[in-house]
Amino acid sequence: MSTLWVTAFYCVLMCIFYIFQDLGEKMFTFPEETNMTYVKVNASAEDLAAITICLRTFTDLTRAYSLFSLSTPSSVNEILLYKQAQAKNKFVVQVGDGVAAFVGQNYDYYNYYYLNKWQSICTTWDAETGLVQLWINGKASSRKFVSHSNITGNFTVVLGQDQNPEEGRLHRSRSFVGMMRDIQMWNYVHSEMTILNYHRNDRRISPKGNVFDWQYLDFDIIGNVVVEPEQKLSNN
Repeated sequence: MSTLWVTAFYCVLMCIFYIFQDLGEKMFTFPEETNMTYVKVNASAEDLAAITICLRTFTDLTRAYSLFSLSTPSSVNEILLYKQAQAKNKFVVQVGDGVAAFVGQNYDYYNYYYLNKWQSICTTWDAETGLVQLWINGKASSRKFVSHSNITGNFTVVLGQDQNPEEGRLHRSRSFVGMMRDIQMWNYVHSEMTILNYHRNDRRISPKGNVFDWQYLDFDIIGNVVVEPEQKLSNN
C-alpha cells in the first residue's frame, strides 16, 4: 500500500509540475506534418471586444499552414491566423465572418518574412471600428475591415492547426511544422511602440498577456509536440 501511495503522490507532483512549468525560456516544437498534433490553450475570457495576439515562429514550410485558431460554441474559427503558400505571398486573418488577406510579406523583395528564421507575428482587432491589422517583424500592414461583432462565449485556442475539421478530422495539409514560442493574447489593442518592443524581444518592457501569458500558459498537448529549451539562434 505504501508503494502505491508513493507512486500516486509522485504522479500528482509530476502533473502539477507539468501544468505550472515556467515557459519563459522554452518553446513548442511541432516536428512532423500530421492531423493528430496541436496545442490547446486554456483561457477564461468570455467576451472580447478587442484583441492583440502575438507569437514567434520558426519554420521552413512553403505550403499553407495554420498558426492560431480560436473557436467558440457558435464558430469553429472565430479567430484564425493563417499563412498561405509562399507563392501566394499572403497572410489571412479571420474574425467572425470577416476575412482579411494581407499581401506583401514577400521573402525576397520586402524582407518582411523569411524561412528558417524567427518571425514575430502580431494581429490586432477592435470591434468598435471593425478593423484588423497584421504586424510582421515589427512592420505594419494596411488596416482592413472584418467585423463589428464582439466575440462571446467560452472559447478554445488551438496552436498549429485550425479547428475546421473535414469529416471529423483535422487538416494534415494545414498543420504547422516548426517551432513556436512567446504566445501572448490581450483583450485590447496594443500601441505601435508596444508591438515594436515585442518584436525586439525586450522582455523587460513588453507587457504580459492578460488573456493568457506565455510564461505561465495553461495548455494541453495533443499528439507529438515537444516542450524544450528555447534555441538562442543568431536571429531572434
